[in-house]
Amino acid sequence: MFSQSIRTRPHARRRTAGISGVAAGAAGLSLLASCGGSHHVKAAPTTTTTSTTIPITTTTTLPPVFPLTGLPASDAGQAQAPAVVIKIDNVDQARPQTGIGAADVVYEEEVEGGLTRLAAIFQSSYPSNVGPVRSGRLTDEGIGDDLNHPVYVMSGTNAIFLPQLRGQPWTDVDSNNHGNQFYRGPGAAPHNLYTNASSDAKLSSTHTGPPALFQYRQSGTPLSGAGATSASHIGMAFSGASITWDYSPQSGAWVRGQNGTADVDSSRTQLSATNVVVLFINYYVSGTVAGEGVGAQPIPAGTMTGSGQVWVLSGNSVVKGTWNRTGLTTPATYSDTAGQAIQLAPGKTWVELVPVGTAPALNP
Repeated sequence: MFSQSIRTRPHARRRTAGISGVAAGAAGLSLLASCGGSHHVKAAPTTTTTSTTIPITTTTTLPPVFPLTGLPASDAGQAQAPAVVIKIDNVDQARPQTGIGAADVVYEEEVEGGLTRLAAIFQSSYPSNVGPVRSGRLTDEGIGDDLNHPVYVMSGTNAIFLPQLRGQPWTDVDSNNHGNQFYRGPGAAPHNLYTNASSDAKLSSTHTGPPALFQYRQSGTPLSGAGATSASHIGMAFSGASITWDYSPQSGAWVRGQNGTADVDSSRTQLSATNVVVLFINYYVSGTVAGEGVGAQPIPAGTMTGSGQVWVLSGNSVVKGTWNRTGLTTPATYSDTAGQAIQLAPGKTWVELVPVGTAPALNP
């Protein structure tokens, strides 16, 4: 806010006539009065005072918004809070998950066996019950490093990945260094481990400011950009999981399906997103693991720097373009074919990290 101070000129010091001066003036007036009528007293000069009004300049302060949704923030303090990234199990035995519907942003990444795992990011609110929590993967570096030092929550990971993940610019919370942050719920291990996002956020030791990932357009403005077309459905297949998103005109959001059924959370609410970003990335083999009922499997890790193809679905439209990212601590940018920034609608976003070569089915 700008302020303007007006300096006031000091009043001129008034000269005070002495008593003798007053008497002399009185004598002079008497002398004039005794003379002939042809002499007149000269009128005092008339002075005109002009006043100037100086306008006061004011500034308009925009209300705060949550950085990962672009939505108005009712709590300005929460808008400055750290992001909390929680790794979520996503195999059929782990569904429905708990708390994931409250996430501002969710990444879906490929893991061993062609299955997928989720990284749910909470910033505008911290649910008290989130899970099932699963182990970390090297793809998570690309997901969390650009969130301005978040809290990163995982059940653990293998001995090779652990020092690398703990060395990232975030506060690591796992079952080995913060075991009291986790608890078992109903169901069979390993698909029944849960955490409290609010409690996790209090452990932040690295947070330096709010995170930022996307550019947002004005609320109510349709998606635009070179090559923008209508879209109502997209289907994509990882080698071990099939995902669908369908636009709902009633809610103005995209609703999610997985492996042929509606994808609902533990409250039986179908998962949805205002924006769906399909990011085509290269995966490489980072190790091997045995798990999920299968033998030794290669562990894929996604490369999330450089550039590649991106599809952005928002409203009932899609824009295809290019993503660019110069480093892990720098958010990706999305540009249409004319080189203009692709802006998302304010709201929740899912990012699908699909392998290069995947051919999603897109219906108008």
